[in-house]
Amino acid sequence: MKTLLKDNMGFAVLAIVFALLPFVLPYTALATEILIFSMAVIAFDLLLGYTGVMMFCQASFFGTAVYVTALSIIHLKASLIPAMALGVMAAGILALIFGFFATLRKGAYSVLLTLAFNELIFFIAYQWKSVTGGDDGLRGIARPPIEIPGLSKIFLDSEISFYFLAFLFFLLAFFIIRRIIDSPFGKVLVAIRENESRAEAIGYNTRIFKLISFEICGLFIGLAGTLYVLFMNFAHISNVAFDTSGNIVMMELIGGIGTLFGPILGAFLVVIASEKASALWARWPLILGIIFVLFVLFARGGVWGLITAVVHKYRKPGKI
Repeated sequence: MKTLLKDNMGFAVLAIVFALLPFVLPYTALATEILIFSMAVIAFDLLLGYTGVMMFCQASFFGTAVYVTALSIIHLKASLIPAMALGVMAAGILALIFGFFATLRKGAYSVLLTLAFNELIFFIAYQWKSVTGGDDGLRGIARPPIEIPGLSKIFLDSEISFYFLAFLFFLLAFFIIRRIIDSPFGKVLVAIRENESRAEAIGYNTRIFKLISFEICGLFIGLAGTLYVLFMNFAHISNVAFDTSGNIVMMELIGGIGTLFGPILGAFLVVIASEKASALWARWPLILGIIFVLFVLFARGGVWGLITAVVHKYRKPGKI
């Protein structure tokens, strides 16, 4: 009961924080970027933080959803929800294929395989200029309205209206991923993370569970990608580049793996840091990289782990 209460309270606090975020930050676009990458990183947290599987092909799912959504709007004149659905489906298909091969191997071999897949998608996007635009990308992608049969259209021209659309999708994604983690399926994922050999010994087909986790991760990262292209009105090859995968991993590890709330904090810190530091020094990623290494070496729990440790240290006896 206490755990359920704490989870509901955490979800409520998270919803309130993100509802107020665009009014607190200097401009709405910054809040939208934080929201979208928060969705991508909590999806990755299900795979790494709760299943114990590392990958470096996040950009493949994110960027594929970006391109498919953009192309469906440009060439098929698709409305908002169908365009997003096509983008998510494309990311899901790619996640199923990549996950099938990546789960054939374990450890470093699996990680390097996902990195190779990411580079493959990047090379295809770079060379297939007639479809993706190559370095120039796809510009001027209109943000279609939400069409509700029998009712008037909901236009998303303003940044604040689009933010709250992304906010609703984020809350839905967080709720679903939280329920997955708390379900018996999620408990098996944690068992695989803790000791895969023992999970296999008691009868679980760990490869199937890891593949499903891989697929869920790909779907939600794809959802983040569809929102990102609608937010930017632009599809660029950087969305499928390794930098995008690296940023998501960095957000995850700096925030704190296996917590859901930690990766969101990591997304907030990395996006804010990149926004502020890039205006001061062109080589700011060097500092971010040093911070990342320090967290990996000395603070495995990330910022969220440090906060939790401080709270536990000064909590009064008898308090929840």
